[in-house]
Amino acid sequence: AIDKAMDGCRPSSSFKHHSAKDGREGFYCSTRLGGDWVLAESKQIAKNCRPAEVLAAYLDGANQKKWNEDKVQDIRITRTGPGWYKQEMVLKPQRVLTGMTTVMRYTQIIRVDKIGDYGYNAFVELDLNAKTNTKQRPFDILAVNVSIKQVGEDVHIYAAGLMRVNRSIVPNSVIFD
Repeated sequence: AIDKAMDGCRPSSSFKHHSAKDGREGFYCSTRLGGDWVLAESKQIAKNCRPAEVLAAYLDGANQKKWNEDKVQDIRITRTGPGWYKQEMVLKPQRVLTGMTTVMRYTQIIRVDKIGDYGYNAFVELDLNAKTNTKQRPFDILAVNVSIKQVGEDVHIYAAGLMRVNRSIVPNSVIFD
């Protein structure tokens, strides 16, 4: 439903193909909304698996670190209650226009809801009150909705994230990476 609603913000041709070295592939799109606000979307298909397997892979910090080894220094995902998780992320220093950042830290809160027998919805948001957050991080505000649903033998994953980009880290010439 969110995917269809976003069609009014950007044409479907805005999506670009992405292939990872490990065989994962999908499409992504970034849309400037005004000021430093960005809508980032991705669509992926996980072949021959179930939504619970996709969710388990996403909530595994080792996978997140492996898939983002160029950016992620450390990641810890802990379950804080039924359907609730905390993701503590440590990013490696990044090259920016004015030099290099320091190590960046931020915490996200993840809420997972089971939708029927064949899907999940995850809502991810930046924990603005986390004491481990550093001022240097890619965004000041973040909210992402992730839909994981079974379609035939495959799992379709759609994510839409609204963020206010931290321009001291992400230059104006870059929408979203």
